[in-house]
Amino acid sequence: MSLLRRGLERRTIQQFGDSSIPTNGSLMAPTASGVPVNDQTAMQLVALQACVRILSAAIARLPLNAMVTRDGVQVPTPTAPTIVVDPFGGASNTRFPTRRAGLKQLAISLLLRGNGYALVTARDYLFRPSRLAVLHPDQVKVTLNDDGGRDYEVNRVKIDNPGDMLHLTGMCMPGSATGLSPVSYARQAIGLGLAAEQYGAQYFGKGAHMTGVITVPADLDKARARQMKEAFEASHSGLSNAHSIGVLSGGADWKNISVTPEDAQFLGTRAAQNLDMAMLYGVPPHMLGQVDRTTSWGTGIEQQAIGFRVWTLDDWLGTVEDAWTAMLPRGQAAVFDTSELERTDTAGRWSWYATARTIGGMTQNEIRAKEKLPPIEGGDDIAAPLNSAHAGDTAEPAPPDNQPPAPDKEP
Repeated sequence: MSLLRRGLERRTIQQFGDSSIPTNGSLMAPTASGVPVNDQTAMQLVALQACVRILSAAIARLPLNAMVTRDGVQVPTPTAPTIVVDPFGGASNTRFPTRRAGLKQLAISLLLRGNGYALVTARDYLFRPSRLAVLHPDQVKVTLNDDGGRDYEVNRVKIDNPGDMLHLTGMCMPGSATGLSPVSYARQAIGLGLAAEQYGAQYFGKGAHMTGVITVPADLDKARARQMKEAFEASHSGLSNAHSIGVLSGGADWKNISVTPEDAQFLGTRAAQNLDMAMLYGVPPHMLGQVDRTTSWGTGIEQQAIGFRVWTLDDWLGTVEDAWTAMLPRGQAAVFDTSELERTDTAGRWSWYATARTIGGMTQNEIRAKEKLPPIEGGDDIAAPLNSAHAGDTAEPAPPDNQPPAPDKEP
C-alpha cells in the first residue's frame, strides 16, 4: 500500500481539499479565450459538472451482479464473489470506499480523463482479485511493450504483474495505451464557457456597464466633476432612494444607458454552454435544465430517459462490465441491473405486467419480485390462469357435510 500513499500529498491541491482531483499539469496553458482548462477548472463549469455528476451517479447506483448462463438464460450465481459484492472493502470497514463510492470515483476519472485505474490489493484462495484500490490518473503511467500489451508504473514504481491493474478506457485511438481525455479535446469549448461566466460575474461585481452619464455644457475640472458625481449618488443610490425624483442644475442633463436582460445575464451564451456539454457527454438537454426547445431525444421524458440509457449509459456500463468480467471465474459475467432505469409510470408498468402475465412471459412471483414484494404460494406456476385457480387444480370441490350430494343427471 506504500505505492498508494507515495506522492499523494505532493499531488493534492489544498485549495480544493484532499478529496479533489489534482490538476493535470499538461493542460495548464491558457485556451484561446484566455482561461486555462484542466480537471480542476473544467469542473467549475456548472454544465460539465452536472454531466459528470449525472453519469457517475447513474453508473454507481446500479446493482452489479455475477451472472451465469443456464439453459440459454443468464441467472445470478448462488454466491456472488467478493469482487462484485464489496470490491473496495467499504462494506466491512469504513476506512475504505463502499462499492458505490469506489465506482463513482472510477467513473469521474473515466469521464474527465478518459481513463480509470484501480490496483488489486488482495486475492482469494484461488488467486482471483477480491479487493481494489482506486488510483488517480496522475499516479499512473502506461506504456506499450513490444508484444502490444500494457506496462504500468504507479508513482514511478513499475508493476511487475500487469494483471494487478484494472484499467478502464473511454474512447481510444488505435494503438494507443490510454483513452482520450474529453476535457483535453474539448478544452476550447470549456474555456469559452468559463470565460463567459467570468465576464458575467465581473459585469455585476465590478460594474462593467454604466447605468447613465451626466452631461454639462461647459468643461468641468476633476474636483467639480467628482463633487457632482458624489452628490448625485448620495441622493439617488441605494434602496431608500429608489424611484426618487432627481434635480439637476447648471444646465446638466442625465442620459440613461440601457442594457437588455439578455446582454446582462448572457442567457444565450449560457444556453450554448449547456448544449455543448450535453453534446460532449451525450446527456439529454432536459437533464441540464434546457427545456425551452424541442429535442430529438424523444416525445416525452420517458422516451428521453430510454434514449439516454441506450445511446449513452450502456456504453459506459459495458466498459465496467467487461473489466469486472475479466476478474470473475470462467463462465461468469458481471452485469448491471438496469431495471430501475427502465421503470415506467405506474399505469404503464402494470399494463406491461398484465400483458406479460397473459402470454405466459412472467409468473406472479417474478412480477412481485420486480416490485420488491414477497413471493406468494403457487406464484411460480407459469401456466396458471389469471384467476385464483391454478393449472393443477382440476378436481371439483366436495359438497358440505350437511348438504346431500346432487342427484345424478339423466343421460
